[in-house]
Amino acid sequence: MRWFDSDYDYVQELKEAWERGKKKIRNAYLILAAVLLAAGILLAVFPTGIFALIQYIAAIAVIMVGIYHFISYTSMTYYFRDPMLLVSGILNVLLGVLLLFMPVELTAQVITFLLAFLLIFNGGEKLSLASRLRYYRIEGIGFLSFCGVLCITLAVVFLLLPFVSALALNYILAAYLMITAVVLFAEAIGMNRSRF
Repeated sequence: MRWFDSDYDYVQELKEAWERGKKKIRNAYLILAAVLLAAGILLAVFPTGIFALIQYIAAIAVIMVGIYHFISYTSMTYYFRDPMLLVSGILNVLLGVLLLFMPVELTAQVITFLLAFLLIFNGGEKLSLASRLRYYRIEGIGFLSFCGVLCITLAVVFLLLPFVSALALNYILAAYLMITAVVLFAEAIGMNRSRF
C-alpha cells in the first residue's frame, strides 16, 4: 500500500495519464460501441436465424469489455482505482464465457439475471468514479453519471422480468448490447469534451 503524500499532486497525475491515453481509449470505445451496436441490431432483427453467430460475436465483445476493464484498472492512478472495475471485468468475462459455451436452453434461464448483476456493477462503478472525480473538482463527468444511471435502470428492468423464452432472450441480449454501445459511445464523446 502506498501512503498518501500531501505534497504530491495526484489530480495532476490523473490528468496527465488521462491526456496520454485519451485518444486510444476513445478510439477503442468507439470501435467496441460499433461492434456491440451492430451485434445488438442484428440480434433484434434476426432473432432466430443467426442467434448462434450473434451469440459468439456478443460473447467475444463482452469478453473484450471485461479485458478492457482489467487494463483500465491497472493503468489507473492508485488513488482513483476502483475495485468495482475489477468485479465488473470478472463479470463481463464470465458472461462472455457463458454466452460462448452454454447451450441456448440453459443460457435462457441464467443470462437475464447475470446481465442484471453485471449492469448493477457497471453502473455502480461509473457512479463511484464520477463521485470521486467530482470530489476532486474535475468537470465534464456528466456523461459518466448518466451512463451509471442508465446501466442501473436497465438492470432493474432485467431483474423484474421473469425467466424468459429464447426469443425474448434475443431481445434482452440485443437491448443489453445496444445500451452498452450507447454507454460506450457517450463515454467516448464525454472524453472528447471533458477538460480537466
